[in-house]
Amino acid sequence: MYRVQRAIRFWEMLGYEFDGVVVDPAVNCAEPRYGEIIITLPEGNMNPSHIGATRIYTEKLSGHIAKVKVFIYPKYAARDRVMEHELGHALGWTHYRQKFHIMHPTWQEGGYNRSGLRK
Repeated sequence: MYRVQRAIRFWEMLGYEFDGVVVDPAVNCAEPRYGEIIITLPEGNMNPSHIGATRIYTEKLSGHIAKVKVFIYPKYAARDRVMEHELGHALGWTHYRQKFHIMHPTWQEGGYNRSGLRK
């Protein structure tokens, strides 16, 4: 939970707001409600070489993000930048291959560079 709170503060410093973030491994099978971000354990079809993954549900007409489900393996949940990176996806950001950027697709090459992400 500490890592989730820290990741939320990271994005709030950039001007983003969060209202419904749920952290619960037991909700693995549950679907998030509108406006909600669920952080849970991975489903069986997640690539085991990935640290985390984010599933985004969008509104059909507008394309806006409606709800999000973030999957994190427990052994990586406390690792720096993982939660910040996945919440970035929840906010609509894609991977950015600039070395040391928070949205870099490879954890080892990522960092806390947040250029271009301010709301």
